[in-house]
Amino acid sequence: MSRFTDKVVIVTGSSAGIGKAVILGFAKEGASVVLHGTNTERLASSEKALLAAGIPKNRILKVQGCLSEEATHDKIINETIAHFGKIDVLVNNAGLYKKPDPDATAIENFDHVFAVIVRGAFRLVKLATPHLEKTKGNIINVSSIASFKKPLESGTDFVVYSMAKAAFDRFTENVNQSLMKKGIRINNINPGPFETNILNRAFGEPRNEEEADAYTHFDNIVKATASAKRMGAPQEIVPAFLLLADEKSTFITGSIWAVDGGMSTWAPEAADFKL
Repeated sequence: MSRFTDKVVIVTGSSAGIGKAVILGFAKEGASVVLHGTNTERLASSEKALLAAGIPKNRILKVQGCLSEEATHDKIINETIAHFGKIDVLVNNAGLYKKPDPDATAIENFDHVFAVIVRGAFRLVKLATPHLEKTKGNIINVSSIASFKKPLESGTDFVVYSMAKAAFDRFTENVNQSLMKKGIRINNINPGPFETNILNRAFGEPRNEEEADAYTHFDNIVKATASAKRMGAPQEIVPAFLLLADEKSTFITGSIWAVDGGMSTWAPEAADFKL
């Protein structure tokens, strides 16, 4: 028997990148899964990938909507219970660097990013808690090493994102004790440089050769400042999720796990400086 047989796992933002890899990982281990995203085409692609992996359609529930809207939170939880009858694992993975609107003001970006990353997950945890208490389930929040480290100077682009992820870490650390009284574990996974759709959405498609060169330069710098000297592939982070969600990991709670190819501990060497 696979280790998540008869379990029900919700993964927000699972239509691409890390979320897509994670939901495939749980499904292949026997879980019934709730697929969530905002983009119709990406959702269809993820559902197709699940079916291609041999996951029966009756073990897949698809929910579309933006986490800035309370109706989406309600829909995710209510439809999961209506369809599967319970919740065992909630993975709060959905995130973004800025509002998908080139004309959005700085404050509009701030409000939208915090609404999706912080308020959305906060409310989903509240809604899911009564159900997770029944199953003695657990929660995994997907944060970022940007919550505690500034890996690269990038102007103001990632300031709000970093603030939101730092709040995400503090949420997990502060709510852990009260959730454990209900038998619910909560942990964070903080990825570093992974090849995900969030970077593409953050920067958009390069409009000219100069922008394309700038993006390539940024990518090379990111790779250079990770000890592994490369970006991670989404499937490489999946084992961390499966371990944290496993019933055998009952002593792991309130933790913040960096999975970043060594980026958060990287430092320049003396030879890097021309002194």
